[in-house]
Amino acid sequence: MKNLKYITFLLVVLLTLSTTAQTEAVKENAKKEVKDSMSQDKEVTKKNDWGVHFEVTLATRFIWRGLVLGDYPNIQPNVTFSNGGFFTGIWASYALSPAERGGASSSEVPVAENYKEIIPYVGYGGKVGENSNLTVMVLTHYNPNVGGFFDFNNTPEGGGAALTNRVELRTIYNVGKLDFFAGWDFINDPSDNSSLYLEMGYTFDFPKDIKIRPFISGVPNDNFYTTDGKADFTQVGWYTSKAFPIGKDINLALRADMVYNPNRDQFNAAFNATIKL
Repeated sequence: MKNLKYITFLLVVLLTLSTTAQTEAVKENAKKEVKDSMSQDKEVTKKNDWGVHFEVTLATRFIWRGLVLGDYPNIQPNVTFSNGGFFTGIWASYALSPAERGGASSSEVPVAENYKEIIPYVGYGGKVGENSNLTVMVLTHYNPNVGGFFDFNNTPEGGGAALTNRVELRTIYNVGKLDFFAGWDFINDPSDNSSLYLEMGYTFDFPKDIKIRPFISGVPNDNFYTTDGKADFTQVGWYTSKAFPIGKDINLALRADMVYNPNRDQFNAAFNATIKL
């Protein structure tokens, strides 16, 4: 019955945000039609060109899906190569902590003070409606603290799932300012239970180009993200962000994260600064 209440609540939130998104979509369609018609010729000439996008983030803490992966600041570079809707790249996170302060990993949650992660990814995204987009990608979470690169059989002593190279199928669906996210660990899931993570958010625009995205996330079964052996909410919170141009083709994005994890009864906060080229 408790799980049914969670699902009912989530559906009510979903319907409310969907109605808001549709209203916003009607207002924006007219503007987008004019803009799209003006840029159509340029897009045709560039659709076969490869683009390169680089960014680097300094995060005060690495908060990931309601889990805190170390309390030290992290530096997180990302490079993406794209052509049309196809893209591929590598994202990484390295804790700015002394190496001797870190452990290797926990078989339950891979947390260490010198936590490191490298994520190669490949995917495809594009429009699926007038005001909606869908992105599908496959990626692997590689932890250099545990095992070798692409060692998919790095199992812990006593058996169980591999401690590194967790493979995830990820989908992102946007309808106007409403977004849905799903991540499924289908290879080397630490819980041996095919962990599925679901998230939904909505972005509000405020004066001075400030954006606030409240969101909610949860899991439908007992898996890697929960501690109580059942479906549960894992995050309730919001992101506040603002972008600044600081030079030709260079932007600085600032973001503050406020996240509460109901499953672990923990409140976490972080501040991120990202330079985008």
